[in-house]
Amino acid sequence: MLKFSFDKSRFMVSPLAVAALLFAAPPSHSAPADSQAFLPLLDMTVARLHIARQVALSKWDTRKPVEDLPREAEVIKAASEEARALGVPPQLATHFFADQIEANKLVQYGLLAQWHRDGRAPDDKRVDLKKDIRPELDRLQQGFIKVLADTKTLRAQPDCGAQLARATQEYVASHALDSLYAVAMDRALARACEQE
Repeated sequence: MLKFSFDKSRFMVSPLAVAALLFAAPPSHSAPADSQAFLPLLDMTVARLHIARQVALSKWDTRKPVEDLPREAEVIKAASEEARALGVPPQLATHFFADQIEANKLVQYGLLAQWHRDGRAPDDKRVDLKKDIRPELDRLQQGFIKVLADTKTLRAQPDCGAQLARATQEYVASHALDSLYAVAMDRALARACEQE
C-alpha cells in the first residue's frame, strides 16, 4: 500500500495506504470556502497524480512504455460498471477516467523526459506496480465514482467549469504544485463538469 507525503512541488512516495489517508483526513483548509465542495475531487486527483511518479519509476526500471492500452481499457470498463451501480452515467465515468489516465501518462512522460535529461532516475524507494500501485489506483477509482455521484448537483450547475477552474487554480497555488502537475490536474478534470 502507498502513502504520499507532499514536499512543495516534488512528490515523494512511501509504502502505506493513500486512500485511507485521503478518506480519513479532515478537509483541507488551504482553499477558500467556495472551493470546499471540489476538495475531495481535487485531493483524489492529486493522489492519483502522486502515483504517476511511482509508475514512471517502474517504467524507467523495466524500460516498458508509458502507454498500456489493455490496462487502460480494463480500468475504464471497470469504472463504467462500478459507476452504473452507483447511478453515475457510464459515459461520464468513461470520459472522466480516460482523462485521469491521460493526466497520469502526461506526468509520467514529463518525469521520464526529465530523468533522461538528467541521465538518471531519482533514488526513491520502489514499490511493485501490480502488487502495490494497481490496488491503490483501484481504491481511488471507487472513491472517484462516489464523489462523482455525490457532486451530481454541483457538477450540473451552468458555471461548474468556471468554478472548478478557480478551485483548481487555488489548489495548485496553495499546494505549490509545479507546472507539470498543474497542467495534469487540468487534463484530469477536463470533463468533470460534463452534462449527464
